[in-house]
Amino acid sequence: MKNLVTAEWLSKHLHDENLVVVDCRFDLGHSSSGYEAYLTGHIPGAVYADLEKDLTGEVGEHGGRHPLPDQEQLQRLVERLGIEQDSKVIAYDNQYSAMASRLWFLLGFAGHKQRAVLNGGMEAWRGKGLKVESKLPSVQESHYPISLDSSMIVSMNDVKQAQSEGRTIVDSRAPERFSGKEEPIDARAGHIPGAVNYFWRDNLTENQKWKEPLERVGEVGTGEEPIIYCGSGVTACVNILAFQEAGIHAKLYPGSYSDWISYSDNTVITLS
Repeated sequence: MKNLVTAEWLSKHLHDENLVVVDCRFDLGHSSSGYEAYLTGHIPGAVYADLEKDLTGEVGEHGGRHPLPDQEQLQRLVERLGIEQDSKVIAYDNQYSAMASRLWFLLGFAGHKQRAVLNGGMEAWRGKGLKVESKLPSVQESHYPISLDSSMIVSMNDVKQAQSEGRTIVDSRAPERFSGKEEPIDARAGHIPGAVNYFWRDNLTENQKWKEPLERVGEVGTGEEPIIYCGSGVTACVNILAFQEAGIHAKLYPGSYSDWISYSDNTVITLS
């Protein structure tokens, strides 16, 4: 299936037997607000996945602020959400597809191919005047032995190898964070040496709709597999989805910048 679906498509297929809709709304500044919004009103039948409880693994000294869940945690999530091997999973949020793209990436990492992001998220659904409900769905847990696809991710050492080979490394953060002019979250400002800046939000319009493919960010050499990072491996997934839509197999550096700077001997670049 396509990586992006419209509100009209979802409304038409909402009651398909093998459809699973996942609400991924989350606010980094107020971690409970996403679930509160879900309880207030969500797309009918949608289940909820929390960025920090469900879509993030155990945080340690290294690995970044939002490390990937391990296989056991990811399998528990897939089964709790009721995802079967033939399920079509649609993820949505209200944060310019950032959290939904994280789930989209994780499901692909778990080997599940039938997944997509709702174009425009909850705003698009409401904008069409479509029904929302506060009723919690009854979910039958599945049994789904997942298998992780390690070809979708790279390690810090892989990033260093890419640097030495002059391969494309993409920083997905806002330009002011890439330059080092501002750093509201991480302890050191700047970017990984050799990286170029493709701001993830530039893939979408102000009303949270995805731009036409030729208007999205990202140009790389033919046959190249760029490495994508952000602050902690979440918003980078938006760029990965954009690249995949363009037929480019991009890879995620899961720990991203917050992992890179956790090693004191790793250098960073700032722009004057």
